[in-house]
Amino acid sequence: MSRNVRGQSAVTFGLSFLDVLCCGLGAAVLLLLIVKHGESTTEVDETGVLSETITEIKEQIAIKKKEKTELERVAESIRTEIASSTESGDAHSTIARLQSERLATLLKELQQQRSALRGAQTELGQAAANLQQRQSEAEEKPTQQQLTGLMVNNDHVLVLLDASASMLATNLIEIIRLRASPAAVQLQSEKWRSATGAALWVVEAMPEGASYQVLPYSNSVFNTRGRSTSATAPPAWEKKGSAAFPMAALESSLRNRQPTGPTDLRTVLEIAGEINPKPKQIMLITDGLPTLDGSTPLGRIRGCPRSRATQTPLVSPACRQAIFERAIRANERNLRGIRIDVILMKLEGDSNAVYSYWSLSNRYGGRLLSPVPGWPTS
Repeated sequence: MSRNVRGQSAVTFGLSFLDVLCCGLGAAVLLLLIVKHGESTTEVDETGVLSETITEIKEQIAIKKKEKTELERVAESIRTEIASSTESGDAHSTIARLQSERLATLLKELQQQRSALRGAQTELGQAAANLQQRQSEAEEKPTQQQLTGLMVNNDHVLVLLDASASMLATNLIEIIRLRASPAAVQLQSEKWRSATGAALWVVEAMPEGASYQVLPYSNSVFNTRGRSTSATAPPAWEKKGSAAFPMAALESSLRNRQPTGPTDLRTVLEIAGEINPKPKQIMLITDGLPTLDGSTPLGRIRGCPRSRATQTPLVSPACRQAIFERAIRANERNLRGIRIDVILMKLEGDSNAVYSYWSLSNRYGGRLLSPVPGWPTS
């Protein structure tokens, strides 16, 4: 009996254990099924989430790519600007260098000009000092024009130089002696050299380029070049300082003119009235009243002797006064508006000359000067 029980118990226990194991295995299988199903759902969820994430990431990547493209464009623009700035900077640097070089050159030139200016200022100061000194000397030492009272005009001055025989000396005896002397002696006479010196003094007192003419006259009239002239063919004006006729030529022409013959004031005044343009000033250099009235015979003039073939008539002071007045009346219209100044040399025996020539100069707004012997050469 016991054996049966024990044998039966062993079998029973074994079946139960198997059942338990089967149940457990089933439970485990069920559990596994359950767990696998859950994992499958999770994978689906996670895949969806990952897809969304991937989409977002792709969108972000696209955005980043756009941003990168924009950044690359901006970077390229910045690089271009940097390159331009660099080129501009180089250009500015080149311009700055050129400007610096130019500035250095200008500064050097400025220094040179300052030095030249200082030199010029020094020279100007010296010139001003010299000018002031000359002015002071001029104020202290009057000119010959101021001393004599004869003011020479600046332009168109006509000098009438008496070249008759009486211009050789101041007295009749000396005149007769010199007329018989050689021409070289006559040309060196003090009175004639003083008269020609007075004519040269007038021209020298004029400015350079001024118009002038010198007419030596006796019974004939000559111009500055020594050529004979007349009222129908009046001389032209000379220009002071002209190379064609310098002062040396004028001086030679006057110094070599030999005083001879009588004095014909009427003819030379007629020529003076015909010069074109008219003179503004006439400077008459003479020593007395005229002795000839053009082509008019002395016998037709009141107070004058008739001419004789055998002898030269003696011209009295009254006759010479009449000849002078006729010469002035004949040319009064042509002389209107012209200033007449007179330089009257000394001549013995012609006392009426001073008053007559003073009246002439006073009537035409001029002055009369009776210089000392030897003026202006001594």
